[in-house]
Amino acid sequence: MKMKKYKKFIIGLLISGLVGGILGGFSKRISKLDISFGENMSNLIFKVLFVISIIIITYLIVNIIYIKSNYRKVDLDNVPKVISRKVSNIILLCTIQSIIGLIGYAVVINKSFDKGLFYLIIVPTIFLIIAAFILMTTMKYSNYLNPNRKMYLFENGAEKKHFDKLDDGEKWVTYNCSYTTFNKMQSVYAIILVLIMVLSMFIDVPIVVSIMIGSIWIIQNLIYSFEARKYEDV
Repeated sequence: MKMKKYKKFIIGLLISGLVGGILGGFSKRISKLDISFGENMSNLIFKVLFVISIIIITYLIVNIIYIKSNYRKVDLDNVPKVISRKVSNIILLCTIQSIIGLIGYAVVINKSFDKGLFYLIIVPTIFLIIAAFILMTTMKYSNYLNPNRKMYLFENGAEKKHFDKLDDGEKWVTYNCSYTTFNKMQSVYAIILVLIMVLSMFIDVPIVVSIMIGSIWIIQNLIYSFEARKYEDV
C-alpha cells in the first residue's frame, strides 16, 4: 500500500514538472497576452467573497430555521436522512464560511487593497460571528438527535472524544474518507502548483505562494509518514 502511494506521488510530481516545463518553454510567446485584473484585483476578490458569503449565510439561516422547526418532532430511533443531511451540510458550510472569513481578512489587510475601504474588515467579522452562532446552535440540535454521540466544541479533545463514541462501521467510514482525502489532495497540490505557474506568466504571483503550497504538500506527506511508522511494529 505504501509503495503504491509513493509511486502515484512520484508519477504525479513528474507529470506536474513536465507540464510546468512545457508551459515555461512557451512563456515568451504567451506572456504577451494580458489577462491581469489590474490594481483592483483585491477589490474584485473581496466582492466575490462577499457574494459567496451572502449565499452561504442565506442557506445556513434557511436550513437552521427548518431544523429548529422540526427536530423536536423526530423519532430519535429513526432520524430522517433529510434532517441528518441538513445538520451535516450546515456544519460543513459553517467551516467553509469561517475559511472564507479568514481569506476576507487577508484581502482587506493586504497592501494592494484600497485602504480607504479598510472599514470593510467588519464584513468578514459579521459573517464569522453569524457562522459561529449557527454552528453552535446546530451542534445543540445534533447532540439532541444523537444523544450517544454528543460533541462539545469547546471541550478539550472534542473531536477525538466524539470519534471514540462512533461504532466500528462509522469509524471505518471515517478512516476511508480520511485516506481518500489525503490521496486526492496529492493531485490537488500538483494541479494548483501548475496553475500558479500558468498564472505567473500573465500576472504578478508572489513566489511565496508556490513556496507555501509546496510546504503544505510536504508537511502533509511527512505527517502521514510519521503516523504510519507508529504502526510498523504493531
